[in-house]
Amino acid sequence: MSSSPNLDALSQFEWLIMNFLWDMEKASARKVMESMPEEGQRAYTTIQTYMERLVDKGYLSKEKIGMVNFYTTEIARESAVDGATSNFIDKVFQGSGSSLAAYLLKNNRLNQDDLEKIKDILEGEA
Repeated sequence: MSSSPNLDALSQFEWLIMNFLWDMEKASARKVMESMPEEGQRAYTTIQTYMERLVDKGYLSKEKIGMVNFYTTEIARESAVDGATSNFIDKVFQGSGSSLAAYLLKNNRLNQDDLEKIKDILEGEA
């Protein structure tokens, strides 16, 4: 796995590609293109460009087999989510996780199921 990609540098479309590759483990740009949901539809060359950027950022590696490049992830999903979440909390809530939690509670961003899961975590049952 790559040493330290910039975990704050993924666009929404890059997250879409990464989520697909975390599920598939290895895929060509064409396979990614064919598997995109409607909101992710882009030209083949656009997807290929995004995937090359992800290689440059250290998120993906590529292996050429015949005439086709196959891409695999270089960072675990959990690490990427942890990094992006930490960066978000640092930027928006000055590093305070409790401020984020208070915001979510105050603005009804959590449903009853979310609250039950949080309660279980706090009680050590999750």
